[in-house]
Amino acid sequence: MKKKFVLTLALVLMVAASLMAATPIEVSGSFKTGYEFKFATANSFSQIESGNEAEVKTVVDFTGDFWKVSLGTTDVAYDTDAAVAAKAELYLTKALAEQGMDMGDLALTLHVGNGVDKGAITLLADKAEFRKDKKLQMASAKNFGVTVGYGTLVKAYVSVDPTVTSLPMVASVKFAPVEGIEAAVGFSNNFTEAKTPITNAKGLSVSAKADIAKLVDLDFTLAATGELLMDLDASKNTITADVAGVYEGVGLWVAYQKDYTNVNKLAAKASYETKVEDFDVSASFQAKMNDLAKITDKTKTEYTVAAGAKYAMGGATYALDAKYEVNAAAFYVTPSVSISF
Repeated sequence: MKKKFVLTLALVLMVAASLMAATPIEVSGSFKTGYEFKFATANSFSQIESGNEAEVKTVVDFTGDFWKVSLGTTDVAYDTDAAVAAKAELYLTKALAEQGMDMGDLALTLHVGNGVDKGAITLLADKAEFRKDKKLQMASAKNFGVTVGYGTLVKAYVSVDPTVTSLPMVASVKFAPVEGIEAAVGFSNNFTEAKTPITNAKGLSVSAKADIAKLVDLDFTLAATGELLMDLDASKNTITADVAGVYEGVGLWVAYQKDYTNVNKLAAKASYETKVEDFDVSASFQAKMNDLAKITDKTKTEYTVAAGAKYAMGGATYALDAKYEVNAAAFYVTPSVSISF
């Protein structure tokens, strides 16, 4: 029995080694855990990862000559038989070249599986997170996508759900006419905006980015981005824009938005990062006004002062962060440890 077990184990190891040699595997991810202590009118002490003791984010890529299969999850359950979500990218240009069809600078990629991007290309940096993940995207989720690119000049992305007779889709194209300037246009016939009651509407987005540092040859980073998002059926639109720059550890950004209900928002943040001995330290001040017409309303405006320190030791990063929300009169202390792999 012992001899049979040893032979079986050797066979398994040989097969695994040959598979790894044939298909390179890349594993990356992060582990983080810690606590958030909130001192306010009603104190609360909790773990920082949404009630979980720790969070593990992993991405596993199996890469072939003509394709890549990615396994990714933020909820790792080792005791379940549930299927693992997976996404594949098929590099059709390379496959066609193998068959003798050279497409030159034209690149064609097919995206299939779980988690295929539902959104249009956007160039908005969204520094204040006014838009967060609410970019122009289709509501339907059983979609596949196709990316077509021509060098660095043009990139187009189309995603369609073929399981619905109305063919929900999103299509977008990005142009880079000159170095430092980019523009993108997107459209969807299945647009759902969380801030309006409109669903299955037609949506259009226009965004642009100007890398000012490249355009005028600055020795520090400075860029401006903007986006116009329109709900065509409701005849409403949202305008969002921001400007951000960093010079020798000093960062500054300003963001503005006028939403569907014509509410004007403004946010700004100044920060500083440096290294003291082996510690990375930072400090920042942020003002966020969610309605300029009600700037004196403490529920619509928040000023936040924050500071933090990080120290890397033994492959792990230990951090201590603190912040004070002025209007809410709340003070937070957050110790944490993280590992990246």
